[in-house]
Amino acid sequence: MDRDDVVRLATAGNPQEAHVWQQALSEEGIRSQVVGDYLDASFGDIPGLKPELWVHHADLERARAILESHHVLHPAGEEENEAET
Repeated sequence: MDRDDVVRLATAGNPQEAHVWQQALSEEGIRSQVVGDYLDASFGDIPGLKPELWVHHADLERARAILESHHVLHPAGEEENEAET
């Protein structure tokens, strides 16, 4: 895979969440693109049509770390369960 290839970083629950994530990455100097954020406007709330955040492959690990540090990629309570085990 080439460093300039674009890869999916995460799938958001809604367009607002995806854009908040995009802003967090932008503040850290990582360019990203929200894909599918307006699909619900034309098709309605169809399961499986969720907005995604895409980044360059070269930025993938750093972007993942940024979102994880903001608790974006962990469902609520998941970190607490990991700490207990």
